[in-house]
Amino acid sequence: MKKITFALLFIGISFWAQAQPVVEKINLKGTDYTVTKQIPDDQKVILGRYIYEWGKQKEEPIVQLNPDGTGLFQPHDVPAIPIEFWLDCDEAGKVRKQDGVNGRYQVTLLIKYGPGSRIYAAGTYDLMGVIVVPDENYAVIYGERFKKLK
Repeated sequence: MKKITFALLFIGISFWAQAQPVVEKINLKGTDYTVTKQIPDDQKVILGRYIYEWGKQKEEPIVQLNPDGTGLFQPHDVPAIPIEFWLDCDEAGKVRKQDGVNGRYQVTLLIKYGPGSRIYAAGTYDLMGVIVVPDENYAVIYGERFKKLK
């Protein structure tokens, strides 16, 4: 009986631990940020490919955000570089959102540049805001790279 109780307790703790977001601390220019790679279901709308000048369908430069926390960031007039990204969150893993009107909000990504850039040193960090505009069916990064939500 003790073995069964112990096994059930262990399974319960395992499920609880898996449900808790993994929170990391990353220092960017002297400021510690709490971040997570676990993207809540209600934030998965930010994932995907962002293109330049959405209305004109000009593709580059792009931003690509993948579900595994990797992606691409392309500065103007140079090839895309790999990035790793996390969502800014509190100590418990709850994503910080800046709410606006009509359901609009912004989340902040902490990104780490990968190799291959002449502009950004590999392994350095930066912040990137993503504005979600559900009433107009798009999300935008840097005010110029757009993605349809649906």
